[in-house]
Amino acid sequence: MALPANGIAWPPKELANVLPVLRTYGAWYSNETATLSSIYAQSASRPGLLQRIRTWFVGAKATESPDMANIHISLAQEICRTSANLLFSEPATAVIDAAEDDAEEKVSKAQERLDLITGPEFEQTIVSGAEISAALGGVFLRVTWDKATAEHVFISKVDADMAWPTFHWGRLHTVTFWRTVKTEGQQITRHLEHHWKDNTGVGMVSHGLYEGTPDNLGHRVPFDAHDSTAWLAEPANAELLINGDTLSTLTPGLAVEYAPNITPSALWRNDPVGAHLGRSDLEGIEQKLDALDELYSSWLRDIRLGKGRLIVGESMLQDLGAGKGAGFDLDQSIFTPVKAAPSSMGDSKMAIEKVQFEIRTDDFLTAIDHFRRIILTAAGYSPATFGMQDSSGAAVTATEVAAKAQTSYTTRKRKILGLKPAMERILTKALAVDAQIFPAGVTPCPVRVDFADGIADDAEAVARQNQLDYSSQSASIEERVKRRNPSWDQPEVDEEVARIRADFALEPLTDPTTFGEDGQGLDPSLTPTG
Repeated sequence: MALPANGIAWPPKELANVLPVLRTYGAWYSNETATLSSIYAQSASRPGLLQRIRTWFVGAKATESPDMANIHISLAQEICRTSANLLFSEPATAVIDAAEDDAEEKVSKAQERLDLITGPEFEQTIVSGAEISAALGGVFLRVTWDKATAEHVFISKVDADMAWPTFHWGRLHTVTFWRTVKTEGQQITRHLEHHWKDNTGVGMVSHGLYEGTPDNLGHRVPFDAHDSTAWLAEPANAELLINGDTLSTLTPGLAVEYAPNITPSALWRNDPVGAHLGRSDLEGIEQKLDALDELYSSWLRDIRLGKGRLIVGESMLQDLGAGKGAGFDLDQSIFTPVKAAPSSMGDSKMAIEKVQFEIRTDDFLTAIDHFRRIILTAAGYSPATFGMQDSSGAAVTATEVAAKAQTSYTTRKRKILGLKPAMERILTKALAVDAQIFPAGVTPCPVRVDFADGIADDAEAVARQNQLDYSSQSASIEERVKRRNPSWDQPEVDEEVARIRADFALEPLTDPTTFGEDGQGLDPSLTPTG
């Protein structure tokens, strides 16, 4: 598949059902209230039963008076951020998945190179990708190399709303990324990057620079027409280009992988492209998020209207001069009683009345708490993960807290099902490309990615279990040390076992062969007596 032809509609019509939804999710995630107002105002302007039944609160914001501005609550962003935190509260580890007959030196060199590729920058990229993936339903991970940036390949990410993928049997077949590099009025310059495989299965990356309009791709222009692609026109790189626009990865397979957030997506299950994309954490909760905004805004309105006010009789006002009206000095401490008819003053000496409206704080807090809970549950998370406690306020143990957060950890496990194989494939590809572009005597090997359990062990529960095992003599010291420190390797465990024996003066178990006379052991023919 080649780069798109000149003059086609852009974004491509194949994404007509997908991109508007991703734009909406992106606006909720990034708290773009102006974009949300525009999207839902347009939705409300279209006739239909749904619009008559439910009017979007965010779509009506543009018509509100300035003194009654509404509040947008960033719960959608909080959900996406928490999703990434759950996945990578402890960094995932990438190791060489060595075969039994692999030489130790080969594995060691490959692991050193892998550690270089998966350094701190990779961790930042993958955590950032996980957060965006929660919002947009998935993320693309790409093998990148630039000798001016790093002396090894590295992994970069591309957001799902900037990609045009095709799938075969649910597997990524090709993908075209695009980014806007220049905008001048109605003229837009875009850089397209197309990933595909040749007839031998080797991964290829084709580049194209196009000048067009907001809704048309336009025509191709030379790479040196913009600084962002000028590197492709440099002699050292130009001589590597195939057909003037394509770089080879020199290794089998695409240099990009799609990692779905969670599958399936009910919204796009019948769409040719969307059916293979992941599901956003925000799918199906937009109206609830909108209702939460309305609740907070109504509460703020109550607070503003509930401010204490004074109703002052006209006779209490001070004349400010000709043409300047009259005013009342709130800081004045001494007043002279006015001469007014008793009926106009009632029981008061002064014609001043205080008005204080009731603020329905408890009602709003109850409603807000309820909506937050149903939003988080619908998104696949436990309210306890977001710090929400039972209304009873009763104290709970750490074990009970972990149990209450089980829904969140179940969602985490489902996300790992899509992310883990994508990370393993892209890192395996990265090692292979690195060996070709940056020869360092490394033989590419398969990569395995391991995720931490994600649930921190309750120290009290571990101590209690170890005590029970010690009392019942049902677990060794080594087993109890491993339970207490699951991240330790065997040498650390052995060292701790030795320290425990020394501290408690525990002698090693006696060798049974030393029993009997002269240490010859017991005679096996003798029948033991009770």
